[in-house]
Amino acid sequence: MALVIATFSAAVSPTEGAAQDAAGKININVACHCPDPVGQNFCTVFKEEIHKSVGYQLAENTSGYGMGVHFACVDLWKGIDNKLAGRMSAVSVSFTIYSDKLPGEVFEDSSVFRVGKDKVPEMSEQIVTALGQFVSANTSFFESMRAGAQSASSEPSSEPSSEPSSEPSSEPSPEASSEPSAEPSSAPSP
Repeated sequence: MALVIATFSAAVSPTEGAAQDAAGKININVACHCPDPVGQNFCTVFKEEIHKSVGYQLAENTSGYGMGVHFACVDLWKGIDNKLAGRMSAVSVSFTIYSDKLPGEVFEDSSVFRVGKDKVPEMSEQIVTALGQFVSANTSFFESMRAGAQSASSEPSSEPSSEPSSEPSSEPSPEASSEPSAEPSSAPSP
């Protein structure tokens, strides 16, 4: 059972492995609204996990395409039992998908959990694993966005040609959906 969990975690949490160029990485925009010490530490550790990942790269904004991870935190004990303040945070996380071709960020899922100051690394890894599940569920979307970005950058002109081309189109077929999906899949993430 432990082997199955370890294999599953490795498949959806690309934090180690062979080096991969930045073009193959999924952009992850992380927004943190965490004024409490545990929440701030949680957000910092999460960003470090994304930074060291071979499949993801931190994005400063939501231009292009990628996943958004939004955290909001509050000290669980502040105002209730001030002796325990700074030891545990209530954390809300929302996952979104974004693209310049969408009208805005598209909501994928959200969750609320508590994290103690000693469990920050463990919980951060759990959120990276959850992120991997959403990336896997949206593999076709990211592939179509990557193919569109590559074909746009390889074209000499940004204006479409008025003459038909005899070469096959690199655009996805109308039958292939490029819309984001909230359904997790078992496919490994990049």
